[in-house]
Amino acid sequence: MFKPLPLSTFIHTSLALSLLLVVHSPVANAQTLTFTQQQVDAGKATYREVCQICHGSSLANGQFGTPLKGSFFTDKWKGKSLAELVTFVFEKMPPDNLKSLAPEQYVSAVAYILSRNDIAVSGTPMSTDKNSLGGVMLPW
Repeated sequence: MFKPLPLSTFIHTSLALSLLLVVHSPVANAQTLTFTQQQVDAGKATYREVCQICHGSSLANGQFGTPLKGSFFTDKWKGKSLAELVTFVFEKMPPDNLKSLAPEQYVSAVAYILSRNDIAVSGTPMSTDKNSLGGVMLPW
């Protein structure tokens, strides 16, 4: 005949299984999106010098480039990784002078754009290594 487990054993087993599921879930294993205020400030300067001509002074009022702020931008990058965004910017921008910026300039420009889309600054800089950004998911 079946003998029920004591309640304390059931609770401990349930808790252990729950923790196991959390630790191995993709969300728990995702890296955190981080960048510093210094990167945002440098990115703002890069944006004004290189990007503003197409995307506009507000990031959403350019004549030639798509909006980089607001729902158009967040809907486009929803469910994608930071590596995908950084790679796109690195390989496709500026369209008239591809790959013309240093990796630090591309990453800082992305940090500035993310900050203008309500992503908070942290104390940890965003890496310039695109491969290391694959586990960082964009929050939208």
